[in-house]
Amino acid sequence: MILLSTLGLTSPRWGSASLTAFRQTETSAQATLLNAWLANIAQLVLSYFYLAINSECTAMAGAAEWNNLAVSRKGLRVTRPVGDQREKYILQLPYRWSLPLAAVSGGLHWLLSQSIFIVRIDAYDREGKIMQANSQSAIGFSAISFITLILCFYVLVGSVAWIGRRQMRVRIPFAASCSLVMSAACHPPPDDVDPHLRPVQWGVTEGNMFEGGNHCSLSSKPVTKPKVGEKYL
Repeated sequence: MILLSTLGLTSPRWGSASLTAFRQTETSAQATLLNAWLANIAQLVLSYFYLAINSECTAMAGAAEWNNLAVSRKGLRVTRPVGDQREKYILQLPYRWSLPLAAVSGGLHWLLSQSIFIVRIDAYDREGKIMQANSQSAIGFSAISFITLILCFYVLVGSVAWIGRRQMRVRIPFAASCSLVMSAACHPPPDDVDPHLRPVQWGVTEGNMFEGGNHCSLSSKPVTKPKVGEKYL
C-alpha cells in the first residue's frame, strides 16, 4: 500500500468505482478468465486464514466445554444422540462463536471483493459490434476498500487472541489429544451402568476402583471435588 501510494497508483474511491487497474489486456476469453482467476485467488488465501482462526476457536471452545464437565452435569455431545446425550454443533462451534465468525467471514470476503476485482470494458460501434482496439480487461484495485479489509481482519485476529489470552481456571486435566487422560476420564465405577447415556460430571467417584488411591472420572453418579495434595488414579 505504501509503495502504491508513493507511486501515485491508488485511487481514493471505494470498490469498483476506483480508477486503479493492473494487468490491462485484450478482451479475449482466455485473458478475461486469467484476470478473473488472478482477482479471486486472494479469496482462497482469505478462506485459509478463516479456517485457521476457526480451528483455534474450536480448540478453545472444546477446552472450555471439557473443563466445564467438572462444574456441571451434562450429557455427552455425539453425532447421533441417545438418551440424555446432546447433538454435536452443526458448525463444530457453539452458536455464540460460529454465527459471529460466519458473519465476519462473509464481511471480509465482501470487502476483499471490493478491494481486488475484475474489470471488463467493451466498446461498441454504431452497428453494435465490439471494438477490440478500444475494449479492455483488467484487474481493479481499491485502496480504501483494502485498508478497511486489513483493519477489520486485524480486529478479528486481535479479538481471537484476546479471548485466547484469558486465564481459565483449570478444574479438570486437559486432554487435548492425550489418549491417556481421556482413557482415565472414561473409566467410571463398575456399578455405574451405561453412564454415557445419562448426564455425567467429572470428579472423585464413590468407592475405590484401584488399590492405593481414589479415582477421578466422568460418572453419572455423585462425584466430589478433588483435593489438592492427594493422589488420584
